[in-house]
Amino acid sequence: MKALRQMGSGFIIGVISLLLVIGGISLSLAETTAPSPPSTPSPLPTTFAVEFASPLLSPTLFPTLPPEISTDTLTPIPTATLAQTQPCSIPAGWTPIVVGVNDTLYSIAERYKTTADNLNTSNCLNDVVPPAGSVIYVPPVPTVTVIPCGPPSTWRKTHIVKPGENLYRISLLYRTTVAQLQSANCMGSSTIIHVGQALYVPNVPTSTPAATSTAARTSTSTMDFSTPTPTPSNTPDFSTPTNTATKTPDFSTPTQTSTPPSPSP
Repeated sequence: MKALRQMGSGFIIGVISLLLVIGGISLSLAETTAPSPPSTPSPLPTTFAVEFASPLLSPTLFPTLPPEISTDTLTPIPTATLAQTQPCSIPAGWTPIVVGVNDTLYSIAERYKTTADNLNTSNCLNDVVPPAGSVIYVPPVPTVTVIPCGPPSTWRKTHIVKPGENLYRISLLYRTTVAQLQSANCMGSSTIIHVGQALYVPNVPTSTPAATSTAARTSTSTMDFSTPTPTPSNTPDFSTPTNTATKTPDFSTPTQTSTPPSPSP
């Protein structure tokens, strides 16, 4: 390290000496040459262009590197084509309505006897609930055929419904059918009647329906699980017989007894 320092200092001294020699030669040459005439001063420009060199773009400090050329094969990116929206085709015969404040697809579908999916598809709603005030199309409401009802001329409104009665029992009483009772009383397909309600019935005497016997004869054998009562039985008597008194014949001589004579008549 000491040798390097000595070499560096000697090199610096040599350079300084060389510069001094060159400066002395140049001074001597300048004295020997004749002075040149003074140049005519040029007018100063009215505008000044000031240029600021960027120190960061110096070619000596930061050399530019050649651009890298990539050899990867570029894959073309497919471009998405926008599908053309088809115009919404409304079914034939459908009529427009205005959606109310509290309307939903389900309530509208129930009102016009269709389904919410059918309304969604036919109006191209794409599962978007239509806001209030918008217009959607609905199918025509089917016409309801009104069936005329009413009692025949011979029927009278004389039967008062009692507790436990129904249309079937009443039809048996008046020898008619449930359908005729429904039509005469404008009940439609309902079978609901109330206690105290007056009904039109045929003007015929009532008949009492025969009671049907539902009891079936069944023969069942019941087993007696009670304890049997012992019954007396004739069992032989093996006991020793006891001596009983027997009559002993009398061998004594009989005594004569006098018999009085019977009185003569």
